[in-house]
Amino acid sequence: MKRKVTDASKYLKFLSSRKVIEKRASMLNDTLEVLKVGDAILLNSANTNYSFGGLHRVFRRAFEKINIAERDISNVLILGFGAGSVASILLEEYKISCKIKGVEKDPEVIRLGREYFNTRRYAGLEIVEADAEEFIRNENLSYDLIIVDLYVDFEVPAFCHSLEFIAALQSCLAENGMIMFNKMLYNHKARQEAHELEKIFNSLEGRVKVLKIRENVMNKVIVFEN
Repeated sequence: MKRKVTDASKYLKFLSSRKVIEKRASMLNDTLEVLKVGDAILLNSANTNYSFGGLHRVFRRAFEKINIAERDISNVLILGFGAGSVASILLEEYKISCKIKGVEKDPEVIRLGREYFNTRRYAGLEIVEADAEEFIRNENLSYDLIIVDLYVDFEVPAFCHSLEFIAALQSCLAENGMIMFNKMLYNHKARQEAHELEKIFNSLEGRVKVLKIRENVMNKVIVFEN
């Protein structure tokens, strides 16, 4: 009984500390919320975290597992930039001196990132408003690290699961470059999609590692290295 009362108290404390700063819809997202929870500011969609919540913790743990601090990284591409969680980890937590290009399709997400998360503070960051599929098809630059965190709410767009898209990612990798593809395993369909993604990555010439990280739901981060 004491445990239940304690858990209930923690939940009520969480609710009381949760303040909606701005809530709106965009052309891609039915709901975008900027929330203040305790001392943290988060960007959420209707059903999942986009930046600085659970997603932030997933990439923290993923970077720790692959010893990101020991890698030579000069150029980074983030597909699905959001409000800058991954950029914050690389530039501010790991102090990695690198240029980052962040691709984000939703202009409202870009605006919220600038207004509430001060994305302009990152030196060497370029944010591109673009569709990731079209962007990667036409990109000619090479990157040491490519992060794929493409979600519309909790769904990964269908094109992300294609051999054409994955091969285009590989073509943009520098020598000894690395791709990290994040996939939430929230139902049978998502788990099957993740399994098929693994098969595609394993069909390429390179090394594949799969990281399983639980944060509310299980996340599978597929790591591909040239």
